[in-house]
Parts: sequence; C-alpha cells; structure tokens
Amino acid sequence: MKKMFCILIVGLLTAAAVSGADDNKSEILNQKNELKEIQREVEQSRKKLDSLRNSELTVQKQISEFDQKISSNRKIINRLTTELEQLKKNIYAAEMQLNERQENLEREQRRYLGNIRQFYFLTRKSSATFIDEPNREREVKRQITYLNSLANFESGKVDIAGDYLAQSIEELENLSGKRQEVSSLKKQKEVSYSLDKSRKQKEEKQLDRLRRKSMDEADRIFTLEKAAEEMEAIIARLEEAQRLARQRQQGGFSGSVFASLQGQLLSPFKGKIIVPFGDLQDPVTKLRSFSPGITISGKPGGTVYAVASGTVAYTGNLRGYGNFVIINHDNLYYTTYAGLDKMFVAIDQHLQAGTKLGAATADGQVKFELRKGREPLDPVKWIDIESL
Repeated sequence: MKKMFCILIVGLLTAAAVSGADDNKSEILNQKNELKEIQREVEQSRKKLDSLRNSELTVQKQISEFDQKISSNRKIINRLTTELEQLKKNIYAAEMQLNERQENLEREQRRYLGNIRQFYFLTRKSSATFIDEPNREREVKRQITYLNSLANFESGKVDIAGDYLAQSIEELENLSGKRQEVSSLKKQKEVSYSLDKSRKQKEEKQLDRLRRKSMDEADRIFTLEKAAEEMEAIIARLEEAQRLARQRQQGGFSGSVFASLQGQLLSPFKGKIIVPFGDLQDPVTKLRSFSPGITISGKPGGTVYAVASGTVAYTGNLRGYGNFVIINHDNLYYTTYAGLDKMFVAIDQHLQAGTKLGAATADGQVKFELRKGREPLDPVKWIDIESL
C-alpha cells in the first residue's frame, strides 16, 4: 500500500512539474514504467489471492474431515455411555443376586449342620440299653436313617447353592471387567473427541486468518487498479501537456526561495510525530519498510496548514489515505498532506505559508511528505520543531 502510494505521489509530482520541465519524454517513459510496475503488482496480487483461496478450500476440507470424526466419536461416546449405564444396572442386579445366593448358601449350610448335629446325638443314644426296648430302638434307627438321608439331601443343596454362588461371582467379575473395558474405551474416545475439537478450532482460526488475508489482498487489488487508472490518466495528461510544457518552458532555476527556508518551515499540523522518516521495522511482524515522510498525531478534526507559500498542484483521494493535497514550491520542491477529512483549497490556487488546507480526520493523524523533485527528504530537518 505504501509503495503504491509513493508511486502515485511521484506520478502526481511529476505531473505538477510539467510546466517547468525541459522535456517530458523521459517523464512520460517513467510514468509508463511505473504503470507497468503497478500492473505487475496487480498480477502478483491476483496469483496470491488465488493461492489464498486454494488454501481456504484445503482448510475447509480439513475442517469437514474433523467434523466427520467429531460426529463419529460423539455417536460412539453416546453408545458407550448407554452401554455403561446398562452394565451398571446389570452389575447391580448381579450383586443383588450374589447377595441372595450367599444368603441361600448360608441357610443351606445351617440346615445341613443342624441335621448333622441331630444325627450325631441320635447315634450316641443308639446303645445296648435299647435291648430291653426293641420298639424304641427301631424308632431311633428309622430316625437315624431319615436324618442320614436328609443330611445327604441337604449336602446336595449346599453344593448346588455353592455352584450358583460361584456362577454369580464369575458373572459379576465378567460384568466388572466389561465395565472397565467399556469405560477405558469411552475415555479414549473422549480424548480423541477433545483433540479433534481443538484441532478443528485451530483450523477455523486459520481459515479466518486466510479469509482476512484474502479480503486484504482483494482490497489491495482494487486499490492498485484504481492507482493504475490514475496513472493512466496522468500519462494521458502528460502527453497532452507535452506541447504546452515546451511553450511554457522557463529557464533553469538559479536558486530556490523554498530551499532557504530549511529548518524554518511551519509545522503542517500540531501534534506528535508517531511515524518517523526513513527505514522502519514492524515490532510484531519484523517486516522492514521505508517511510517517505512522517505521520503526525494530533487533535481529531484539527486544522492542517501549508508549510510555505506555493501553488496547489493536486487535490484528490486515495483509498487508505483519504483526501490529500500536493503543493508546488518553486517548481522544484513539493509538499504532500494526506489524511484530510475536508479540503479548503483547489488546484492552481496560490497559497501563502500558514494557509488552511483542510481538517484532519477523526483519528487525528496527518501524513506529511517533502520532496525535491522525485527525491523524498526528511521533513524533520526542514520544520521548525517548536511549531509542532
């Protein structure tokens, strides 16, 4: 943007100097070369824009793939959650069954032990004393036989109850193992789900950055195309003015009144210099650039003044810089005032030092440049610092 602005300003300054030039052919050639440079930049920007849009499509595809993974993992997590809930219910039922069978086994064991005790007591009573009481002896023997059969029967029930209990324990262990397996799988899917969401968010941020770059590049193309149109118009005016320039040709400059004012010029705007002249480095991106002038930050809407007497060579508007004015001093030095909200002067108007050129924009930032022909000069060396 700055480079394009500098090219345009140089073109305008060249146009303003037509009346004092000996021969405009070389200037017209320079303007055409600069037009080709702008057209080359437009072509490069179009290629960059195409590349950015291809990158957008790639990132969108990646986001779509993450969406599919996230959706699949979400379904699996929901299924595993349902399965875990069912396992919890099954484990609870198995635990209840285990408790019931444990109690049943204990009851059977108590019955079995009770029968054994009765059998033991009866067998001790079965002695020779029953010889005189044969009926009683037969009764006891029948009881012994019955208790023996009952003990065997109860022993079988104890074995069965023990088997059921073992089955319940095994079933509970299987269910617990299954729950642990499903829980572990669910945690893995939840981790994968979280990672995919995080990666998707990163890709979405990348897509947003690419879209902003695409918009910036599209805006740059638009600006360069407008600059190319301006340059073509300037070339046309130069070619049209070539004949008139020769007629108005003046002798070489023996001296310049403006040059004698170095260090004494009025400040174009009251404020603080926030962008100096010369080579600069962005503190964030570390990109280097060249500033052909200074930027002064002052009161929003504050008045902007002409630093010295001269003639208005150009007034116009440049996207990204707002309204700007160029003043011709001695057909050798030129001053440029950019970032104006309103302009109070017109082309070919003769001005005195301190004439109001316009008002600053709402951000209160005015860009000021000083050139000797095509050469940019450091305005700080020309302005009376106390007037800032």
